Amino acid sequence: MYKVFLVEDEIIVREGIRNSIPWEKTNYTLAGEAPDGEMALAMIQDIKPDILITDIRMPFIDGLSLSRIVKKTQPWIKIVILSGHDEFEYAREALSLGVEEYLLKPVSSQDMLKTLDKIAGRIDEEKEKLLSIENLKAQVRSSSDILRDKWLSDFMNGRIPAAKAIEQGREFNLDLLSRSYIAAVIMIVPGEKGEQLEPLKKMLQTIMEQYAGSIWFTEHEKCFVLLVKEVSAESVPEKASSLVPSAEFDHSRVIERGSPPEDSVYAIAQAFKYEAERNTGWKIMVGIGSLAERIGEVPKSYQTALKIAEYGASHGLAQIADSRLLPVEGEMFDPSEFPDINIDLFLTRLRYAAKKDIDAIIKQYTKTLENNFDEMSAYFIFGEVIMAAAKIVEDLGGNLKEIVPFSLEKAMIRSLVASRDVFIDRLRLLIAAVIEYRDSNTEGRYRSVIVKAREYINGNFTSGDISLYSTAAYVGISPNHLSTVFAQETGENFIDYLTRIRLEKAKQLLQSTAMKSADIAFEIGFNDPHYFSHIFKKNVGVSPREYRLSQS
Repeated sequence: MYKVFLVEDEIIVREGIRNSIPWEKTNYTLAGEAPDGEMALAMIQDIKPDILITDIRMPFIDGLSLSRIVKKTQPWIKIVILSGHDEFEYAREALSLGVEEYLLKPVSSQDMLKTLDKIAGRIDEEKEKLLSIENLKAQVRSSSDILRDKWLSDFMNGRIPAAKAIEQGREFNLDLLSRSYIAAVIMIVPGEKGEQLEPLKKMLQTIMEQYAGSIWFTEHEKCFVLLVKEVSAESVPEKASSLVPSAEFDHSRVIERGSPPEDSVYAIAQAFKYEAERNTGWKIMVGIGSLAERIGEVPKSYQTALKIAEYGASHGLAQIADSRLLPVEGEMFDPSEFPDINIDLFLTRLRYAAKKDIDAIIKQYTKTLENNFDEMSAYFIFGEVIMAAAKIVEDLGGNLKEIVPFSLEKAMIRSLVASRDVFIDRLRLLIAAVIEYRDSNTEGRYRSVIVKAREYINGNFTSGDISLYSTAAYVGISPNHLSTVFAQETGENFIDYLTRIRLEKAKQLLQSTAMKSADIAFEIGFNDPHYFSHIFKKNVGVSPREYRLSQS
């Protein structure tokens, strides 16, 4: 299924495309729409569509400017330009940006579907080409590339002094001068079975080409290292100047001259992780280092990123994280205290698991019992789980016996493991109780950020101006950073959460008031009543009118 995003300021045209195509009967889903480029940017960043359909002339940010930004931040997206003007200059500029198709209005639903099918075919062809063994064999690295990677590895590991690094870097055509830097380490999660590794290098190279001055190299087969520099006025090419919107749009700049490199490193990490996991079977762990304000601090940033990536990958995590992922001193359980029970792996999984992961955890941990259920082994496994669960709950000041909905006495546990079905059911209840207790009592990592973001959304969802960017500004981190941690910590992306909150309010108003559907749309932050009806039916299953009738 390919995700399509539509940007069109003419409501008649937007509704025509939305309503004339039977999306549910095709290989496409209309994942979102916006009336202008400015509003679209935040939504596209969050939804990550495969195909973008955009009008060329719109207020705030036009279609060409939007295309430039999208091609830089999410280069995998295929773009279709809609125009009411058959002008050569428009078409030429669009093609120079890498736009796939340039269509003249009006466009019939049949022509639009043909265009989408053509683009979907290209996406599939690109994936096959990327993964083809013949193509990979043709990409032979030169000796100079190998020497460059070796030199960069020495530099990032602190084996080359800063003064010498700047001079020696020039010999490899590397400009290391910058006001600030951030290192990142990308690792393949061990144990994951994916496609060939070489396509990952090609993906990363394509993405990194979009970021002026950023550097990457291969540390070893399953580890890539990034060094992202601050984007200065000198490092932004003149042709990219239009990527920086006007002052009235400064909160959502894609390239902000003189700003720290945090936003760029999260954008790169998001783009690569999304592309790699979508096109191959590999799972990706990315560690983000600390900000280095001078070149001599780069090795420290790298070591932090490496530690995060190694920690995450070794524990089966696949996410983008900074130092908040690492356990604080004394937090991790010391298995030596219980020499007969090895609970380290399960303890780590349980610390970071979500409720949706419970069945996968149980399956992994009870694999030895799949073909031959043994009461003694089941009793031992249950004991390990109890020890890990007790450690987590006690660290948070609680008592495991008080939160688990069944007795933990030995005699009771022996009776539980007599049946495989009962054993699995009680494991599920135990793990769910611990996760629920952990989530309601922990204040670590990104919890404060998520709480603050939700607080802002819940208080401002009725405004049509609320966006990923305004929320990020409120919580004090970059939009890309917020987009990443919000999805990882809550299990849903920013737009899905905002939509859910708005629709819950809409349901209340439909049940308790006589307000018209159009008025409710404006009341909860939708600028287009027709789009509100579309989203309501898409998520609830019935139209607002049908929902009201069903509740009366």
